[in-house]
Amino acid sequence: MAKFNSAWLIHKQQFRSLTGVEPYTFLELVERLRPHWRERIEAPKNRSGRPWGMGGVEDHLLVLLILYRCAITQDFMACLYQTNKSTISRSLRRIEAVAARVLGVKRVVRVSREEAEALIIDSTEQPIQRPGRKQRCWYSGKKKRHTIKTEIVITENGRIVSISKPAPGRVHDLEIRRRGPPLPSSSHIYADSGYQGLQDDHSGIDIPYKKTKPKPLTKDERTYNHALSRFRVRVEHSIGRLRSFRIRSERYRYPRGRYAVKISTVAGIINFTAGF
Repeated sequence: MAKFNSAWLIHKQQFRSLTGVEPYTFLELVERLRPHWRERIEAPKNRSGRPWGMGGVEDHLLVLLILYRCAITQDFMACLYQTNKSTISRSLRRIEAVAARVLGVKRVVRVSREEAEALIIDSTEQPIQRPGRKQRCWYSGKKKRHTIKTEIVITENGRIVSISKPAPGRVHDLEIRRRGPPLPSSSHIYADSGYQGLQDDHSGIDIPYKKTKPKPLTKDERTYNHALSRFRVRVEHSIGRLRSFRIRSERYRYPRGRYAVKISTVAGIINFTAGF
């Protein structure tokens, strides 16, 4: 079967297009994961069962990045590697376990005192295949389709510090926040209008003014909303970087039980690429 070849790194633009990372970043990721790979995967006590059909951490990471970036099927990936789908599936689970442990963004917010001064939160939705059961709870009235939702918390400098537990598309943004671990009490939170009511849970928070028919916004309120929107655009940029991996932007077709691991890993790759 095909094995990782360092000559592939020469074609930088193609490599970046297929994996979402620069060649030098790929090599840095390999070295970051290698100690944990050796300890958790390659150790003799962990290598039970049939022999592997894949190579080392380089091949496994390449499989993960291409699948995440291009959202191709495991059948197609098996054709590229001249192997079978079950081998690709097992390889993906192995590297996901290591990558999520080393790079993955957790649910609990862990930030320095300086980073905690300002946190930006937002919820994002992704289309999913129509569920076989409980279709109504997964249906998003906003998107007019079945979706899965997560809340993202970032710092002022753009580092993704928390990814919430996935929730059905029908769940309100505020409810997702209240289900998750609390934010640092010393933080000032910047949120959108979907978090109306969060003021009752957190003292320092900025939320846009909401206009109504009998009460349009004043000039000062419009100015405030505009300034807040310009500041909060950072979280939109972070969500945009997540969506550059098609596993996050296209309709999600993998088992929903693996969603948290995959999205946490993508966020970790984004942070690593940005130098965090």
